[in-house]
Amino acid sequence: MVLETWLDSPSIDLHGQTIRISNGRRYCSGMLIAPDLEATEEKISTSLVLTCAHFFRTAPIGAFYVRGRGLNRKLQAVRTIDGTDIAIALLQRPAPARELLGVGTQSLSPGMKTATLGYGGNSKYAIEKHGTVLLPLPISYSRGFETRVRPAAIQINTPKAIKGDSGGAVLSMRDGDTQPTINAVQSLVLDPLGINLGLATVAQTSTHKKSLYRAAQGLIAMQE
Repeated sequence: MVLETWLDSPSIDLHGQTIRISNGRRYCSGMLIAPDLEATEEKISTSLVLTCAHFFRTAPIGAFYVRGRGLNRKLQAVRTIDGTDIAIALLQRPAPARELLGVGTQSLSPGMKTATLGYGGNSKYAIEKHGTVLLPLPISYSRGFETRVRPAAIQINTPKAIKGDSGGAVLSMRDGDTQPTINAVQSLVLDPLGINLGLATVAQTSTHKKSLYRAAQGLIAMQE
């Protein structure tokens, strides 16, 4: 099955799994994930959110709020993954039960089709943005080199990725897969002179799954 076909009639409520993290007027996107990072076959209640790391630089953790379908929580903690723009955040209380996609290890390659889910543009609901991978990169940086993405990939989205989409899950599928996995998170947009060129840099999860698992287990232990 190809990604576009699955998205036409998804077996999981993607919009229910996608969340918005805010701090004052600033916000980013993310996706609920299971403690073992794997897809679930039934609805479960989770406290974990996969998102971007760069959003958490400027405020104490108690200043962040998470909202989504049937969800309104504060954050308790966050763990960033060394060397890249990926983080896992911990809700103060678990989200309502729902089915969840898993975090994958698929490396993004040129021509691969993706879908990014985020709340960019101050949207009141998650928007699904179809994309095509143009170029994988071993590393990429933001202007000013504050944000490092390793490994990265450049993709073009329709509609364009915009501010607020950062942290949104990037889905892709292999031939033979029955559902997609999360193989990157939205990180940066290319906007020289304030002009959005429609090119987005995503942070791939492929080489970080073990680190993500350790981060998830450490966060869950805080609630036990």
